[in-house]
Amino acid sequence: MDTNAMSTLTDTKAAVPIPRATDHLTLSMFCAVTAGAIVGLPTYAYFYDYSWLAWTMFGLLYIITGLGITVGYHRLLAHRSFTCPDWVKGAFLIAGGWALQNSGLKWAADHIRHHARCDQEEDPYNAQLGFWYSHCGWLFWKDPHKDDKYATKLKQDPVVVWQNRYYIPIVLSGLALPFVVGFMYGGWIEGLGCFLLAGVGRTFFVLNSTFCINSICHLWGGQPHGDSDSSRDSWWVSLITFGEGYHNYHHM
Repeated sequence: MDTNAMSTLTDTKAAVPIPRATDHLTLSMFCAVTAGAIVGLPTYAYFYDYSWLAWTMFGLLYIITGLGITVGYHRLLAHRSFTCPDWVKGAFLIAGGWALQNSGLKWAADHIRHHARCDQEEDPYNAQLGFWYSHCGWLFWKDPHKDDKYATKLKQDPVVVWQNRYYIPIVLSGLALPFVVGFMYGGWIEGLGCFLLAGVGRTFFVLNSTFCINSICHLWGGQPHGDSDSSRDSWWVSLITFGEGYHNYHHM
């Protein structure tokens, strides 16, 4: 085989995407939350009514968990934009854990890789693969490009390591909290309503607001600060993500 043919064959092999195995656990959890929000929320509302307590907890937990992701996972861990006492960091990481977006260690490592390899195959939520992939589809596959080098500094932080170790109990406590408060206020029915609205529903909306940054803010919107990658600004995404929609500037 001549040199040109060998080069072509090598290039062709390199261009073939690496096969990915389905992440059944993440897929199942996402489907459960989505079904709970789309089916469970209106079903409960049909038979009962959501109380002021359920709506109040929904609003408070949306803000708390949203800031846990935006300030805690994103600005504090991924970009190291500021420093704070360990108890403040721990509070942010608990709030971020309640958002059901993986542990801070894994989330931040993925985000660091996103900035390092934006719009390339190694980008965990590569918008070049389309809206649905960058929005949530990337979660359903085991990542063949996972690289521990992006988590090196994160693994040196004892608070981050603690949150990663106890991530599952933290998630469960975030879902149990609205039920317990509702149950103490008005019994089983009130507990169920608070769980559905402030637990499942709130998780669904926070998840998708974050996903909009990965999808919408890389596909549609202005690029006033540069077009070296696909990042874009979206004022309405900023409204639901506490300012994260001004994404083009963030990437420059």
